[in-house]
Amino acid sequence: MTLLTSVSGFAAFGVLVRTYALGLQKRPLFSNPSGTAIAAAVFGGVGYYVHNLQERQNAAIATKKELLLKNRARAEELAEKHAAL
Repeated sequence: MTLLTSVSGFAAFGVLVRTYALGLQKRPLFSNPSGTAIAAAVFGGVGYYVHNLQERQNAAIATKKELLLKNRARAEELAEKHAAL
């Protein structure tokens, strides 16, 4: 996912949660629009954090995969040398 979709998706979810909470309390949805904006900003921040977390995890996985492939190639090379003896 891109940064924009992560942040906007989580922000939209925050607005949905705020709207649902106000609906359960039977309060007007637009009585305090700053609360909705705060919810969108907080959830958008969570989306930004999740996006960065995914990027770091993908980089760590790629590094680990590269290391494993190098180790496999070295082990196969050693096995071929041992078989030749």
